[in-house]
Amino acid sequence: MKIAPVVLAGGTAGIFEKLTGQLPKTYIKIGGKRLYQYTADALLAIFGKVYVAAPRPEDNPYIYVEERGTGVERAISAAEAYLGAETHMLIAYGDVYVESYAYRSLIEATATTGADGAVLAVPRKATKGYGVLETKAGTLLAKIGGEGQWIFGGLALLPRAALRIIEQAGLYEGLNQIAQRSKIAVVPWSGTWHDVNHPEDLMQLLEYTAPRNTIIAKTAKVSPTAVLEGPVVIEDGVEIDHYAVIKGPAYIGKGAFIGAHALIRNYTDIEEGAVIGSSTEVSHSLICERATVGRGSFVSYSVVGEEAVLEPNIVTMSVLREGRDRLEPIQVRGQVYYKLGALIPRKARVSAGTTLPPGAGWD
Repeated sequence: MKIAPVVLAGGTAGIFEKLTGQLPKTYIKIGGKRLYQYTADALLAIFGKVYVAAPRPEDNPYIYVEERGTGVERAISAAEAYLGAETHMLIAYGDVYVESYAYRSLIEATATTGADGAVLAVPRKATKGYGVLETKAGTLLAKIGGEGQWIFGGLALLPRAALRIIEQAGLYEGLNQIAQRSKIAVVPWSGTWHDVNHPEDLMQLLEYTAPRNTIIAKTAKVSPTAVLEGPVVIEDGVEIDHYAVIKGPAYIGKGAFIGAHALIRNYTDIEEGAVIGSSTEVSHSLICERATVGRGSFVSYSVVGEEAVLEPNIVTMSVLREGRDRLEPIQVRGQVYYKLGALIPRKARVSAGTTLPPGAGWD
């Protein structure tokens, strides 16, 4: 079995247009790299090469496949044209974050059960909008659709001959037809799995992509009076001014600036070239590339888009009065809360002294 791993990183921006412009949501940067790169890097480590179906090639060690139109089926068709002697394609959604062993589990299940391929199944409560998997004897796929406790997890290992069926019939109907003719194993997965289907999903993603170790680049300039409480990653060219406090896990991207007396709290991601003003507090938030948060501001459970500007003394309130889909509850001293701050679109500007209510800008 020769496998070609393919990451589907295309599509339209949809509701992510506020953050990515005309690019797909898979192009949002978190932890210093695009969302789809977490999948691509994991597959590259396993197979030594990976195909990425995307609208815009970048300087990465991947084989980029030009996206032709939109839709999973067209992306698969475009990637299939690039293949050589491979007998199978491992299809991976670029907007799904999953532990790397999930990819290996498909290969192992196919080999040990004597199946022709495999699909990943995740608990239904994990997300909305993915097809429910029904199984038959031997934990083989019967069909996609109907009722059940497991849904398709965005990973499929399929024989190359089956790809043409998907191209003609669509992904789910194609898998149904393939399941009638071939043996497709269903692999339950209860490990880390996170679908980024809405901007709110970035809040939970910050916890999965957060650093596990402390790494400080040689060219970073960290004041001797600054306090670093790991794990933190501080990239090249970062400047951290006097008495700033970084309480990890936190990521500080290339060339970012952290002002004097600023407090960067856990699960904060500050991307390349961003500026955090003096005496500002940022907690559990994504500050995108070249964004500016003015002095004396408080930003919590928020996303500040690329090149956006928050003028001084901005406050984002984040405690919601009631629960909200796709958010995980937070326990603080025995009390349960749902927290969501503001989504500031790319290149937007927020006037000084503004207080933004919980959940501002997400709809």
